Amino acid sequence: MVRWYSCLLCASLLTANAPAQAPIASYLFPAGGQRGTEVPVRVGGLFLHNKAQLDWQARGLKVDPALKPIGRVWFEGPVLPLPESQRSEDYPFDMQSRFTIAKDAPLGESQGRIWTSQGVTNSLRFVVGQLPEVIEHEIDGDPIPQAVTLPVTANGRIFPREEIDLWQFEATKGTTVTAFLNATSFGSPVLANLEILDAAGHVIAEQPARPGPGMDAKILFTAPADGKYCVRVQDARNGGGPQYVYRITITAGPVLDRIFPLGGQRGTTLVPNELKIALPDVRGSFSPELSFANRVTLDIDDVPEFVEVPKVPIPVPAMLNGRILREGTANEWRVSLKKGTKHAFDMRARKLGSPLCAKVTILDSTGKELAQHEATNALGDPSFVFQPPADGDYTVRIGERFRNRAGPEYAYRLKVSQVSATPGFKLTLLPDLFNVPRGGIAKAKVNIERTGGFNGPIELAVENLPAGITAPNVSVAAKANSAEIVFTAEASAKVQPGNIGIVGTAMIGSESVSQRAANSESDSFAILATVPCPFKFTGEYTLETAPRGQPYKRSYTLERNGFEGSVTVQLADRQVRHLQGVTGSPIVVHPTKSNFDYTAEIPAWIECGRTSRTTLVAFGTVRDPDGTEHIVGYTTTEQNHQMIMVPEPGRLGIDLDLSAVRVEPGKPVRVPFQVSRAKGVAGPVTVEALIPQHFQGITAGPVVVGVDQRAGDLILEFTAKDFGPFNMPLTIRAKLGEMIAEVKLELLSPLHGGK
Repeated sequence: MVRWYSCLLCASLLTANAPAQAPIASYLFPAGGQRGTEVPVRVGGLFLHNKAQLDWQARGLKVDPALKPIGRVWFEGPVLPLPESQRSEDYPFDMQSRFTIAKDAPLGESQGRIWTSQGVTNSLRFVVGQLPEVIEHEIDGDPIPQAVTLPVTANGRIFPREEIDLWQFEATKGTTVTAFLNATSFGSPVLANLEILDAAGHVIAEQPARPGPGMDAKILFTAPADGKYCVRVQDARNGGGPQYVYRITITAGPVLDRIFPLGGQRGTTLVPNELKIALPDVRGSFSPELSFANRVTLDIDDVPEFVEVPKVPIPVPAMLNGRILREGTANEWRVSLKKGTKHAFDMRARKLGSPLCAKVTILDSTGKELAQHEATNALGDPSFVFQPPADGDYTVRIGERFRNRAGPEYAYRLKVSQVSATPGFKLTLLPDLFNVPRGGIAKAKVNIERTGGFNGPIELAVENLPAGITAPNVSVAAKANSAEIVFTAEASAKVQPGNIGIVGTAMIGSESVSQRAANSESDSFAILATVPCPFKFTGEYTLETAPRGQPYKRSYTLERNGFEGSVTVQLADRQVRHLQGVTGSPIVVHPTKSNFDYTAEIPAWIECGRTSRTTLVAFGTVRDPDGTEHIVGYTTTEQNHQMIMVPEPGRLGIDLDLSAVRVEPGKPVRVPFQVSRAKGVAGPVTVEALIPQHFQGITAGPVVVGVDQRAGDLILEFTAKDFGPFNMPLTIRAKLGEMIAEVKLELLSPLHGGK
């Protein structure tokens, strides 16, 4: 039986407990699915400790909330030399859920979160589409084309680093095919680069610099002949990892390429004067059905819209819609402004998918420049406040910051409005989640923007607090621009995620005015009472050399602080440095033990002279008085608690006479080898081939090299059927006790499925 402390003991131990190690959501793979289908989804995250839940509320989606642990997928990829190997690395834990998508589920994205007894995570996004979908068959090694039938949305990952994915399809001569990719919209770090290859592997099309609205990358080509073609996908920075998830749609049908204007006035019917669709080219009204894949977002506002520059000055408020069609040109609008009145100029271009890096200049009636503002980074739009020196008509000149950039896709919306003279206030809150430890507190800072001269007091209150969490109302003093809300969780608060709202109320004149706090995405915030971890592990600083290809062990002390259960210790999901192949199996520390040794396996290929720093995590189960169980964990990056060692050459070696062999179906291959033993190392050596799971038609029995022997032959057998694909080198391993050595052997085959 696992026992934990009573509520009274809980209060006395709060200072000794480690804070809750909040989980982190890394990815969903695939990140979407087709209407009317069921999709098994791999959910990756940090510090999930084998038990986590999904909180997902979306119309048309049924999600299995209990996540089930599945085998972690990890492809090492190219060896990282110094100094790149010193960077931090996440090794997400993989769990699985199932998303059932209704036939009438809304197209586009929905959001959800992972939660454990130690916290609720950042949001994850899942995309509902209407085309058939496929999921990449992930294998290690050189890319092997995966065949798809158009139209299709393919779900893939750039994993490991520097990986290339190939999606193969057939097209007839004269058919125009568009491939466009989405990643950043659902939080993926992929910076995509797309190319089209013909059957011979030649690049026949490359992506343009500007992909168009709602797309990270796009490529369009017309097939020069009947045959097979591939879309090649890779990360432009040669990055990669399990979180590098993407969705690529490949179709010969219509694709929304651009739309103008980029929005309209609320309560009116938007009929764009240009709607361009990539083949066939049509013009007409906006069709929502076309946005299922690249998800164009239209900007809606309440002010009058202007698309064509009128001959008379425009009264404000107004929305100015334009495009920079030719290089080195600018649009000039005339607006009527009042002296002494502050006017807000809000540019909307980059945020709506336009490539325009806008420059906005204000001139008086004589042509004198009064103000100039421009985009200061690749994703920003200039927004500013201008107070005219006199009543009159002013020219607003809008251009591209860089003179050699222009075209019909360089669209913008500039909102010109008076800064509100009506007394009021706005509340903003940057974090969108709060993890409140049982028996402890969490704080939220609310920023207050006052308008129209309002400087009075404001009363803040929290709505929909879960049972067991309290937050007293906060009285904000007059003229104050921020306030702090303190959440307190009872020692026995139920661990269940909730969504709260924060409302500010003030008397403005004789009227009571209320505003909800919001951030850029929502006015609802996740909150959870979390369970602190009672135990932690400690150790003294050590730095040692250790041979490659052998175990490395160090000792720790478990400070239980009243915890009487068993504790599992393993490599942490978040490492201060790239592990470069260091592995380790979980160990269990018995309830009666307070000291333990942890053993890490050092790979035979790790870089010598590289200071390896490995961090651990410990987790165990605590139980509430009502029997509810919680898995809690502790990890640390303190130097004293890391496994720090410098790899040195291994004590066992293996060499091959050949670095590559040519193989054919049905013909065995003899691979001569030699083993070497360091001074003081003796014993028989077992040599074997480590065959990847996706290799077919190959077997190799182990060979034992006697105590007094150094050489031998490894025989590789190949069947005549189901041969290959041999898209990566074969690892030949030598083993003597706990020592290993490895060498790579290339398999050259006419049926090789790689590049």
